[in-house]
Amino acid sequence: MTTKTKSGTTSRAETAGEDARGFVAGLRDAHGSTTTKIFGRARSLLGPVVTPLELAHDVVLSGTYSSLELALDVAGVVARPAAGFVAGQVPSRVVKRRATSVAAFVQGLTGDRLVDVDLPISYPMTLRRSGYDVPITKAGLSNAYPDASSNLVVFVHGFVGTEQMWKRRASRDDEGRRLSYGRRLESLGDWSAVWVRYNTGQRVSTNGRDLGRMLARLVARWPVPVDRVVLVGHSMGGLVVHSALLQAAPDAPWAGLVTDTVSLGTPYHGALLEKSVNVVAKEFDNHRATRWAGGVLRFRSQGIKDLRHGNLVEADWKGFDPDDPEDHRARDRRHLHPIRHLAVVGMIAPQPHAWWGRPLGDGMVSRSSAAGLEGETWDTAYVGGVNHMDLLNHPKVYNVLAERLGVKQLPLRHPGD
Repeated sequence: MTTKTKSGTTSRAETAGEDARGFVAGLRDAHGSTTTKIFGRARSLLGPVVTPLELAHDVVLSGTYSSLELALDVAGVVARPAAGFVAGQVPSRVVKRRATSVAAFVQGLTGDRLVDVDLPISYPMTLRRSGYDVPITKAGLSNAYPDASSNLVVFVHGFVGTEQMWKRRASRDDEGRRLSYGRRLESLGDWSAVWVRYNTGQRVSTNGRDLGRMLARLVARWPVPVDRVVLVGHSMGGLVVHSALLQAAPDAPWAGLVTDTVSLGTPYHGALLEKSVNVVAKEFDNHRATRWAGGVLRFRSQGIKDLRHGNLVEADWKGFDPDDPEDHRARDRRHLHPIRHLAVVGMIAPQPHAWWGRPLGDGMVSRSSAAGLEGETWDTAYVGGVNHMDLLNHPKVYNVLAERLGVKQLPLRHPGD
């Protein structure tokens, strides 16, 4: 019998980690070299239509391999305490948070295939607060919200995100907590903030249905009677919010309490990148040299594909070819309940109404796509000098939300400046 010391086990784990990282680095280089040649060939066949996909591919390539390397780092930190259990080591909150980000990335790419897989990266829709799941029971909610308010503001993150995204570039309060929109609203107004985490690779209609069921339980078991609910969604999260409302029964108690929705950069009429990827994937299928690349692109999750047309309910996609850019129908999306809707449209251009910034929008979603659903009266706020990710935590955007909710506003200074 061989006894492994703590130092020996750690040394071997570190060596294995270095070998794995070296392999990933080599794979990154080989992949980059190969795809450069392939895109060159594709450009000669298809022309400049390939360029947007190549740029998107380079971004995804960098993010994917960075995530793989991060996952190896996380696995090393988590595995070492398991191997040397006697040391009693545990991964830090930073490591856990990074591991969660990797899991969210994987969920977004292929989460629809992971629903029935018993893995840590496959998680159902959950309510979150302070880094932990909150049981939707009277006891669980009372423990998490000892000062519960009768007014709820619910935050739903976007694609490949988690509730941690709302803390992007956040400043901290006197207790060291990072200040998100929700924390500010709780400190400056009579509100309780609720954060949702979900699998962004699933259909928007599936997540919308799950959100409706969660809100029904939340309202029924909240520590005090609920007077008002405001739903805030970033990017895909806005689609999920409206999917939940459209699928709610006319007499659903929770839906009758919703007074406002606030959408931040939501692609109601489609996301530019997903539309471009879909068109190019179809072109790739027509040529033997690039057919494999078309297959890789088609592997993306149904959640991603829903972003092409801004699908909300099952009728938006059922019976249609998910890989046909033209196969969709016009939709009636009027809500049954009287609700005020606000679309916050981020604009890269410093002046929000500059003509050259209109097609670019916030860099991910065009101005017209983010301006709201058809068939209803929407209020729209255009915010200049703000990109898609800035919408998650920026004083300009917070002030729009605060005005809507009747809460004190902030000086116009970006968190972290």
